[in-house]
Amino acid sequence: MDLQNVLKNGANALGIELGDAQIELFWKYKDFLKEYNEKVNLTAIRDDEGIVVKHFLDCLTLVPHIAGGRVIDIGTGPGFPGLVLKIAIPGLDLTLLDARAKKVKFLKEASALLELENVKCLHGRAEDVQKKVAAFDYAVSRAVGQLETLAGWCLPFVKNGGRLIVMKGPNYAEELEKGAAAIKKLGGEIKEVVTLTLPGTDMLRNLVIIEKKGR
Repeated sequence: MDLQNVLKNGANALGIELGDAQIELFWKYKDFLKEYNEKVNLTAIRDDEGIVVKHFLDCLTLVPHIAGGRVIDIGTGPGFPGLVLKIAIPGLDLTLLDARAKKVKFLKEASALLELENVKCLHGRAEDVQKKVAAFDYAVSRAVGQLETLAGWCLPFVKNGGRLIVMKGPNYAEELEKGAAAIKKLGGEIKEVVTLTLPGTDMLRNLVIIEKKGR
């Protein structure tokens, strides 16, 4: 299987055109992730196809919903979705936040290896960092906590008129119902839920898009 074509064609199916230089960056990222994962547990997905489809393509589903500007990825782990977004949208001003020092160390090394500009890697808990950084156009989060909790972690980072985009699996509806009050209290308004299937698979994904209206 030609995984580079899987990535390129999958991105095309999402309305994203990846150039050869971007594909090369994704491959450097993949290889460094696999190498680093041998000594530090960063991800349970260790095979090339899994990384390309379940990490890269999955994260690329966000790209059509981000117009550029300042983005913070909260609980980014080894850079998902933040570093994927940065490779796909090079002009982003990106902040990567994680509470685990070993993952932040990886992020710094990966950003340097890929020669990515305007990427900040922060170590800390979201609730402790909120007042130390300026407002963002977008906050994104993938596989980190329930929506009710995520709203409290993430919406304070978003400027009025900005958006929080949360990546969720098939059981998002119950979370959305439970989290609606917290989202509203924090000045958020649920704009839409985008449901899609990862290209070339039967895996369903949901993007919960919340706009910050102010408090």
